[in-house]
Amino acid sequence: MRAMKKIFLAALLFLFPLNVFFAAASAADVDESLNSFSENLNASVMNAATQQNVYAEAWIGKLFPSTPPHFGAGFEFGVSKLDLSPLNDVLKIFDAGSVPGTLVFPTITGNFRLGGFVLPFDFGFSFMYLNLSEVKMADGIGLKYLNLGGDFRWAILKGEGALPQLSVGAGYYYTGGKVSYDNSGLSAGLEFGTHTVFLQTQLSKTLIFFTPYLGLRGIFAASSVDWNWNATSALATKADFPNTRLAGSGSVSTSFFADFIPQLYGGFGLRFGGFALNLGGSYDFRNSIWGADLSLRFQL
Repeated sequence: MRAMKKIFLAALLFLFPLNVFFAAASAADVDESLNSFSENLNASVMNAATQQNVYAEAWIGKLFPSTPPHFGAGFEFGVSKLDLSPLNDVLKIFDAGSVPGTLVFPTITGNFRLGGFVLPFDFGFSFMYLNLSEVKMADGIGLKYLNLGGDFRWAILKGEGALPQLSVGAGYYYTGGKVSYDNSGLSAGLEFGTHTVFLQTQLSKTLIFFTPYLGLRGIFAASSVDWNWNATSALATKADFPNTRLAGSGSVSTSFFADFIPQLYGGFGLRFGGFALNLGGSYDFRNSIWGADLSLRFQL
């Protein structure tokens, strides 16, 4: 959560210490940079959505009939690269320093996965909800975050004997949030929502307690980011800015099937009794975005 706060503080808090507004720049420059940042955010969110409920095993086995039944539950932390370079253009306008060119967009979820009934499949669900809008946070920041969805996998090869496990599957995740800033007469807001649908195939092989895996996803997403900023009340009394627009709003969106995103993913899992640790990574070839995930869970 600290990583998430850093991103939004960079995107909002640092944008609006408006002690100096360069005469050579304009509100249109701010709008353009925020549009560019919104495009980057859309691409990062769809990649972060896939860093959830990732199991090293391409198929975990049946819940019934099976002894023991196969299921798992735990927590997962995923990240994807987020390009912040458009924000530096805004920071120059406001003479407010700079932020790193790249940070990560985080996804934190509780999740579980159940093996199939009789037939060779499994399905998993992930969920997280955070609402700090009514809680007093530093510098007037409010935050809402919702993440939910799941996936289904069908075993083509069960991994019996020397054969590996091989599965095909599909998944859907919704990731949405809202960040607000209101302090000292300055206000800003950023609201985003992404519907991510993906198809995937995964190959794995368990060697005693070690399971390497490799997979390929095809991602489709419908995303939107709405942003607004208003500094009118903070600078209304300053004679230097009588004809300057000090507020703005905009929206950036993408639709399903507008782009097909090929993503390679892989990593390894470790099993110790009834506990499992997974570490993996991914790469989005279209947007050159890397991602990573780490999960710890109870698994049978």
